[in-house]
Amino acid sequence: MNPEQFDIDRAQNGIRPACGTLSEAIRLDDMAVQLMTVQRYWNAPGRESQLASALAESRSIWGDIQAALATGSLPLPADVQHNLLILSVYAESKIGSCATAPSAEALSGLIALTRTLAGSLREWRAAA
Repeated sequence: MNPEQFDIDRAQNGIRPACGTLSEAIRLDDMAVQLMTVQRYWNAPGRESQLASALAESRSIWGDIQAALATGSLPLPADVQHNLLILSVYAESKIGSCATAPSAEALSGLIALTRTLAGSLREWRAAA
C-alpha cells in the first residue's frame, strides 16, 4: 500500500465513528419525537398501544447503544462510554417505570433524557 492510500484509509476510518454517534443521535431524536407525540395526545384513543410501541422502540434503541458500547463500535473516550452505559441503564429504569405506572409526567423524564443524550452525541460528533 502506498503512503497516500494509507493516509486516505486512516482518514476514512476516522470519519466512520462519528457517523455512528450521529446515527444514534438521529435515532434518539426520532424516539423523543415519538414519545412527545404520545405525551401530547395522552387522552387520545389508542394511547395504550402507542405508548407500548414507543416504549418498546425506546428499549430497543437503548439496548442497541449498550450493544454498541459492548462491541466498541461507538468510538468514544472511556469515560464517555462509561457515562453512556450508566445513562442507558437509567433509561431502562425510566422505561420500566413508564410501562408500570404510565403517565404523561413519567414520560417527561424519559423524553428529557433522550433529547439531552441526542444533543450530546451531536455535539460530540461536531467536536470529533
